[in-house]
Amino acid sequence: MICVRRPDRKNGLTWPTNAYQVLAVVVLLLFSLAHFLVLVQYTSGAYQLVLLTVSVLIFGVTVVTKIICTLTDPADRGIIRGELSTYGQKKAHFDRTKQGHVITADLFCQICKSYVAKTSRHCSHCNKCVLRFDHHCDYINNCVGRHNYGCYIGLLLSASTYALIVMGNTTYVLYRLSFKQRQFLADLGWTAMPKILGKPVDPAILVTLLIVLLLLMAVAFVLVTNLLRLHLYLLYHGWTTWDYYCRNKDERKTHSYWKYKTPDSSVQSVTIATVCQNTVLARPTNKTSPMTSASPQSQSI
Repeated sequence: MICVRRPDRKNGLTWPTNAYQVLAVVVLLLFSLAHFLVLVQYTSGAYQLVLLTVSVLIFGVTVVTKIICTLTDPADRGIIRGELSTYGQKKAHFDRTKQGHVITADLFCQICKSYVAKTSRHCSHCNKCVLRFDHHCDYINNCVGRHNYGCYIGLLLSASTYALIVMGNTTYVLYRLSFKQRQFLADLGWTAMPKILGKPVDPAILVTLLIVLLLLMAVAFVLVTNLLRLHLYLLYHGWTTWDYYCRNKDERKTHSYWKYKTPDSSVQSVTIATVCQNTVLARPTNKTSPMTSASPQSQSI
């Protein structure tokens, strides 16, 4: 039974916020402060100029794409224009543990009260139908769909590039401090001790901090690049993350079945592949679909 009523979330700034969203902003700010206020001062000449120019450019692209991904409303435009649409109003909340689906065979969402596109899916987090639903991203606290997927790829690409730049510069400074400290400090015009924001600091402490920063950046780089690699793979095949998820579920041959009600209220059971059939986009004929063959009486969720 659907008993909870709440409005849909328009974008990533709609309350409630998400802990991962806050974490992503804090991590980005901390790494950027460490890079621009500490690491850059250990460079000089043309190298410093090039490093600053490239870093500011890539960092700017990362911030802009993150803002666009967060503020974009990825909703299916059908739920905005529908005559009976509940868009922006308090409405029933989709509880995945209680309902198998909310979109009927004729592509009518029973919660949004509108007809939606074949590739749309009702997000339980945002409580609305998203056009060409890919996934709900906690780090932007918003759904990723047709309207912001391009910016999402740009965000992953720029973030991984920025992490690589910070890692490279950190490795350079760490190497020179560890093996060529006197020459390094002399090149920077410092006689005895390295500095952070103009204040002398013990070399051992600075090296330790740089190692910690390098390890944290390496973890962030691996996570972001793996996510980017996955989405490039999906783009090549013309799939969404939801398509890929359904395909893997079906290939594992799980014995779990989702139950749903058809328009005549009869209850049926279908496999994961059948449930997901209507979420698959039209693809070139030379590409293999991630879905296995399903019965013609398929339903979307």
